Amino acid sequence: MNLMKADRVLQRHHAASLMAMQCAVRVSGLMGIGMIGSFRKGLDTYMLCLQHSASYVKNAHLGDTPEAVSAYADVMSECVEKSWQDYRNTLQIILLTQDEALIWASKIDRALTNV
Repeated sequence: MNLMKADRVLQRHHAASLMAMQCAVRVSGLMGIGMIGSFRKGLDTYMLCLQHSASYVKNAHLGDTPEAVSAYADVMSECVEKSWQDYRNTLQIILLTQDEALIWASKIDRALTNV
């Protein structure tokens, strides 16, 4: 009877190990996607701000009206808003990754406790 129980324990641990490997692959994939997306979005926002700044500097004059400066500030505010939206999207990916990890941890726990 002990041999049957040991075999069952080994089967559970084997199943849990396979699930842990699958969990690691899925979570690391989600983290990689999140990191690459965040980096790309950060560069995109930086380039957008740089482009608008260069355009403003090229066309700026000492006697610019407050409206011209205000228009530049509005464009930069849009860049900041875009950056904030990108941050929120990245945060959402991180939270989804955490949820995925918790789901897999629960599956692994159930695999180990099944008798």
